[in-house]
Amino acid sequence: MSIEDKSASGRPAGVQAEAAAGRRNGRPRVTKIEDVAALVGVSASTVSRALARPDRVLPETRARILEAVRATGYTPNVAARSLRAARSMNVLVVLSSPASDDEPAEAMVTPFFNELLLGVDRALSSKGYGVLLGNLYESVEREERIVNLVSAGQVDGVLLMVGRMPKTTRHSLADSGVPMVGVTTPDFENVPVVTIDEEAAVTMAAEHLLALGHRRFGYLGGPDWHPIEQVRCRGFLAALARSGIPADAVTRYPGDFRISSGIQAAATFLAQGERPSAVFAASDEMAIGFMKEVRRGGVSIPGDLSLMGFDGIPFAEFCEPPLTTIRQPREGIGRKAAELLLRLMQGRELAPEEHAVRFAPELQTGGTTAPPGN
Repeated sequence: MSIEDKSASGRPAGVQAEAAAGRRNGRPRVTKIEDVAALVGVSASTVSRALARPDRVLPETRARILEAVRATGYTPNVAARSLRAARSMNVLVVLSSPASDDEPAEAMVTPFFNELLLGVDRALSSKGYGVLLGNLYESVEREERIVNLVSAGQVDGVLLMVGRMPKTTRHSLADSGVPMVGVTTPDFENVPVVTIDEEAAVTMAAEHLLALGHRRFGYLGGPDWHPIEQVRCRGFLAALARSGIPADAVTRYPGDFRISSGIQAAATFLAQGERPSAVFAASDEMAIGFMKEVRRGGVSIPGDLSLMGFDGIPFAEFCEPPLTTIRQPREGIGRKAAELLLRLMQGRELAPEEHAVRFAPELQTGGTTAPPGN
């Protein structure tokens, strides 16, 4: 019987008759892969390949198979197919947000990660993969559970959005043998990384403020141990030094990339006698908290102080005035990282230049920077 031999209902007559017989016997008729194969005149394995690996089936054959799938209402058993292929069809995204009793909204996924995860999900879901989130919360117990989960083969791949390689007392996540890609992370040994060009980004920030005429600077950074913070701080200070401003002339404010640390840094700023005329914050969240608090203290932005952030989160555009920041193309970064991971999970090798993919930063000029004393 050909696919074209359909009843008025649009379903192939043979399959419709079998379904009716099943209903007469008091049980629903479930279309099997063998039904689709029989209609098209191919093997069940060919139908499976057409659905899972379309590049390995002739286009004409796949078109006939897809028509039969639509006509019969066949739904692939993803769980069974995953077991046969020894795959979970899940990817784990590892995050690390500090646990906080006074800021529960910041404890899981911060605004920085939203667009990254959007790009990841769009790339993976189009290939049938689910996304699991694992937040370390700076907890030894959670870290061990995540490492054990991956080592037990519960996921097919890992996207690292943390500043270090997770590990337990016995072994590291790198020992699991599961394909991994770092996303906006430092370089890990034998792990491809997709991130922004950090050196170019902080140089762009310094040059913007220098071009406005600023010479007294403050730097609001993340945790000293964080590799990304180390790169940003070193790069920003180096860019200033090239213009004759030594590192010891820059006021350093400690932070942790979150809004609360920006508020704390603002209190230090307000207590100073001679203040910087420009402050660069290593995250938009810190810059937003800093701006809110110094304005409460009577400081005009950008009249008394120019302020810059880093990341380009959507909230930055809705500040008053809108925040000048270095924008990361986070959705594009997330999508690219997921695409590389998909290829690794398929057993394909990456080109040498794909082991360290650097996206170009973008200066997003808002209303928080101006010449000093503007």
